[in-house]
This record gives sequence, C-alpha cells and structure tokens, in this order.
Amino acid sequence: MKKYLLSLISVLFSVGLVNAQQYVATTPTKKNVIIEEYTGNYCTYCPDGHRIANEIAANNPGRVFPLNIHAGGYAATSYPNMTTPAGNEFNNNFGVYSYPTGVVNRATGPIGRNLWEEKSINQMQQTAIVNIAGDYTINTASRTAQITVEIYYTDNSNTSTNYLNIFMLQDNIIGYQAGSNLNPTQIVDGQYCHNHVFRSTITPTWGEAITPSTGTLITKTYTYTIPETIGDPNGVAVDLDNIYFVAFLTDKNDSNGVVLNACELGVPSPEMHVIDLCEGESYTENGFNYVNPAAGYYEEVIEGNNGQNAYLFLTVYPTYTRNLSMEICEGESFHYGPFHFDNPEAGVHTQENVLQTVDGCDSTIVMTLTVFPSYNIEYTAEICEGESYNEHGFNLNNLAPGLYNKTKEYETEYDCDSIINLVLTVLDSPEVTIAGNTQIYAGESTTLTASGADSYVWSTGETSASITVEPSETTKYSVVGTKNGCDNEAEVTVNVTVGIDENLNVNTKLYPNPTDGDMKIECKGMKEISVFMPNGQCMEKLIVNEDVYTLDMSEYKSGVYYLRITNNNGTQVYKTVKM
Repeated sequence: MKKYLLSLISVLFSVGLVNAQQYVATTPTKKNVIIEEYTGNYCTYCPDGHRIANEIAANNPGRVFPLNIHAGGYAATSYPNMTTPAGNEFNNNFGVYSYPTGVVNRATGPIGRNLWEEKSINQMQQTAIVNIAGDYTINTASRTAQITVEIYYTDNSNTSTNYLNIFMLQDNIIGYQAGSNLNPTQIVDGQYCHNHVFRSTITPTWGEAITPSTGTLITKTYTYTIPETIGDPNGVAVDLDNIYFVAFLTDKNDSNGVVLNACELGVPSPEMHVIDLCEGESYTENGFNYVNPAAGYYEEVIEGNNGQNAYLFLTVYPTYTRNLSMEICEGESFHYGPFHFDNPEAGVHTQENVLQTVDGCDSTIVMTLTVFPSYNIEYTAEICEGESYNEHGFNLNNLAPGLYNKTKEYETEYDCDSIINLVLTVLDSPEVTIAGNTQIYAGESTTLTASGADSYVWSTGETSASITVEPSETTKYSVVGTKNGCDNEAEVTVNVTVGIDENLNVNTKLYPNPTDGDMKIECKGMKEISVFMPNGQCMEKLIVNEDVYTLDMSEYKSGVYYLRITNNNGTQVYKTVKM
C-alpha cells in the first residue's frame, strides 16, 4: 500500500506539479539562456536543430530553454500550422534567411546550430544583473492563467528601461516534419512530436516596459485567457496539459535587445494529505468528507480555482477479524491488500494475514479463494483451398490460401471463459493445365502434357506428366494433379477428324456407291476396314485379311461415311454414301 502511494506521489512530481521556483533569488546568479530556434515543418535539417537545442538544455538543466519559432518559407500553413504573427515578426526583424537558425539570448544574430552550444556556454558564464522567477496557475474551466513574475536587480542596468517578455510554449504537438529521422527520439507512431513550440506572447510582442532599480523587488501579475486554438488556417488546439511559460528580460524592446536573464515559470505545489484511519473513524477536513468509511484505500482530488489542487490518499484499516471469499477462474490472478494469489491452480486456496497494531488497529483477515477450472485447447489443421473446416465449433468456408489463427471462447458451468485456439493452414490448390495438339486426324497420335502440380493421375490410368494417345474418335481426357496434398483437375478434348482422299487407289474398288445395303470392297492384300462418321466417331472396325469383302451397311442411317482400308501398302480413306 505504501509503495503504491510513493509511486503515485512520484508521478505527480514528475509531471511538474511541485517543481516550481516560488521566489526570486536576491543574491547575484549566473545568466540563464533562451535559444530561439527558427524552424519549419518542411525544413529538412530543422529536426537536427531541435536535437541540438534539446541536448544543450538537457546538459544544463534549469539553465537553458529552447523556443521553437515556426516562421519563414519552410513553416507550412497546412496542419499543424504552428506559425504566429509574433513569430513572423521576430523572424523578419532578426533577418532570418536560412533554417534552422538560432538566436542565443538575443546576444547573437541568427547563427547556425554548430555555434549554439558555444554561445550558450559563454552566456551562462556571465553574471546576471537581475534575477527572475515566478509561477502560474490555470483555471481549467475558464481556461484562465494567473501568472506572477518576481524581478530582483542585484546590479545596475545599462539602460533606463528594461522589458519583461512572457512566452507561452506547447509540447507534444503531433504532425508532419521533414527530416524527422535526424531526431528519432521525437518520432511517435510514425509522426513527429513537436516540443517547445512558441504559441503566443502574454506581454506585448517585444516586452512590457519596467524600470530597473538595484536592490528592489518588482512583482508583475497577469491574467491571460488561453485560446482554444492558435493558427489560421489549420490551427492547433492549445492543450492545457502541455503548455508552459518562459519569462525573460531584455534591455531594449527590439531585435537589438539582449536577454538579461530568463526562467521557466513553475506551478504551485499541490496540497498532499496522506491519512491513515481505523475502521469506524471519519475524516472531514480540508474539503474532504469521509464519514465512517469502510476499510480500504481511497484517493480523491479537489481542484482549486487557482489551479492548486488538493490530493487525498486515505487508508482505512480494519479493526476486527474478517473472513473474505472470492471466486476467480483458472489463469487469473487475485490481489487484494496483503493477499496475493498469482495464477493459482484450480481448487480452494486460503491465506491469513495478521496485522500488527497500526495506529491502534488490530485485524486478522482470512481470504478464501476458490479457483474454478478454465481450459485452453489448441488444434492445428490443414485444408486445401476450396475446402471447409467444420470441426470443434468452427465453421470456416471459402478461405484464401494462408495461415489463420482463430479463437473461440465458451463458458464453463462456472462462467469461466475457456478458449479453443485453431491454427489453420489453407494450402494452395494447384493450377493444373494440359498442353498438346487437340485437333488430329483419325490414325494420328498426340502427346498431352500436364503442368502445375507435383504428381498426376490421368483418366487413362497413367501417372506420368505426359501421355501419348491415339483416339479413333473425338475423346475427352482428364488429369488430377496433386501438390502439397491438394488436388485439382483439368480436362481436354481431343477432336478426331477422318481424312478425305478422293484419289482412289486403282487397286481398290467399292460398289455400289452409293448403296442401300451391301457394299463390295475389292483390294489386294486387304487387312482391315474401319467405318467412321464425319464427326470422327468409329462405327465399326473389321479385320478381313482377304482381297474381297462385302460390307453390310443395311442398318446404317442414311448419310456420308468414310472407310479406312489398310492393306500391305498402307492405308487409304474413301468416301461412301448410304441411301
């Protein structure tokens, strides 16, 4: 409990709630430094300037304050538009013509970033004639800042009038920046984080006149209404959580004025109330109202109208023996006060804690923790493209090839979530194609070649990638290709055309032709007769092995037919007509 409290307090300190310099010093101090960097979104080398100024400030904490002023041709008016009329006026009056350029304590003209550290060190080695400090508060409801600046001169000024300048700056503006790779620590999710961005002046542009007087404290107060947005067009919202104020004094109210000293204004420390009670007691002080609160830990913040918040950290200790019980699911952890159950197994667990006297409170607490079982089941499976997976409660269809991680939750009888994890690999189905000549004449052969897979099975039963076929008629062939366990099919039709040759062999006679029944065929050394329709379909194939054969065509339909006659000298095709 106390460890948590300290952690929270440290967070509050880290965000700047208690790091304010409340009062100005009255003894001589060294000069602090402001680096006014003139920059722009489209300036490629400006992020390197940001980096250098940040490093100088980090190496000299509380002494160096970077001010990024977006102005000039590289400062875009597209979002985020961080240009301001005052920034443009500074840019023009200092004669800035290259970017990034820095003006160090306005004691130098515009100089390159390689000189900033040297000039800053030179300024910090000088004794200041004046000290400056202050603070501010913000009323978030009205967006009003109350600013107090204290000035104390420890020596005489070389001019009869000095000028107080107060700038409002903003951090954490996310937007485009050319050359952001030169300052990678400010890249957030691919965008550039702009810090120390000049947003407005609280005093007149070149400062408010004050009369220096050695040994005299000068106090200046300002009420400033913070705009919702600054920049026209494409302005940037002014985030109250990311603004701060820098004050500095110059000896002139133009670009020839030198900075006499500078500071970052702080905010008041919050009121911190860390209270311990015994159960049955009450706390009703400092605006907080806790009447007989139950044992436990409480936090509350009361926002002050002046921005000074009050924080309460209240611990109420129990004053009697208490039996507590809790139910969780397996795989969860349970932490409550002194009880710590880290990922306990399914079952019943108990812990007892006896608290010694704490502010007079004695307590014994017994925690009984029931852990109900949960299940985490993993399955792996492979399917082919076009297949479905309908197991273990999943209904997956029409998945493209790839790796899928699917999770399905279900509740057990004890309302504990259990999980089924499925790792499903959907494999590519091969794209199988068949190449080869698909237009042949009767008696010719053709080679069909499949591709796209690792292995093949043809409709002919053959398993090679290529097959040679000699169909006597138009025939459809198909092949199933397999790759990585997945199949796909392709098919092709080989069209067979019966050849026509009207130059009849003088040794072959067919008569009568046309015929209405029998046709006599005479051919010396005749071995085989095949009858085809014009579409290539074979009607019959006859082995004759004689010189004369009578072909019975009485059952044929009327039409044109082709006879392919083979003898010892070769093969000849003849046209005939059935009436």
